[in-house]
Amino acid sequence: MLARIRYQLAPLPIMLAGLLWPAMVATAAPQEEQKEKKEEAEEKDHFEAEFVASDIFRSGSLIVPLARRIAFEGHYFGGTETDVGYTGVSWAVIWKGLKLAPGFGVTFGSNKFTTGPAFSLRVDYERKWFVAQGLAVQSFRSTPIFAEEEEEHESSSPAEPVGFVRPTISDGNHVSARWKRMTLGGTWEHIAFREGDEWKWGGRLAIRILPRVSGILYVLAPGRTEWRGGILIHPPETE
Repeated sequence: MLARIRYQLAPLPIMLAGLLWPAMVATAAPQEEQKEKKEEAEEKDHFEAEFVASDIFRSGSLIVPLARRIAFEGHYFGGTETDVGYTGVSWAVIWKGLKLAPGFGVTFGSNKFTTGPAFSLRVDYERKWFVAQGLAVQSFRSTPIFAEEEEEHESSSPAEPVGFVRPTISDGNHVSARWKRMTLGGTWEHIAFREGDEWKWGGRLAIRILPRVSGILYVLAPGRTEWRGGILIHPPETE
């Protein structure tokens, strides 16, 4: 008799699980949805910006999250002869601390700069004390380049292009170590929208002033040593 009762009750746990499963799923779904909405709202609040300048160069970047992993990007690079801007939209891929954000947009500028479509790529990696970041922008259309200002004054003829180039900009790249409020490391850049194909490298120091604001200093060479200073607005740092 007891064996028969056990035999009849054996399917009961399975039946109860089948009845409770929809309720469990229905309860978990709103919680997961609320978590995703909270994370998305936090991401939208975490816009990023950087503004630095020296006596011969200046740059600015603004990254504003629009939706989950999609962001608006605006970057500006200015020299003594030509100012270049880039605006576009990027989509982030995140894997184990590595964030790749390819994007597509438009480059434009002054000094007869040719407006055209462009591709961008941002790289962010952070693990414990190690931090690495990079930005590259590649335009698809050729633009004229002109001689430097001193060379222009030596000639009485109107300024004519000395060549053409498909603008390539790689700025703010660095590999650094973070200790408390300070981040220190090496940096490099590649600029090809003026005369020549310029590579510079040196050091980068960022000191956190507020939870999301840091002062930043670049020292770059070769040639005349260039000092750039500015401000960095970033997501909250993990201690």
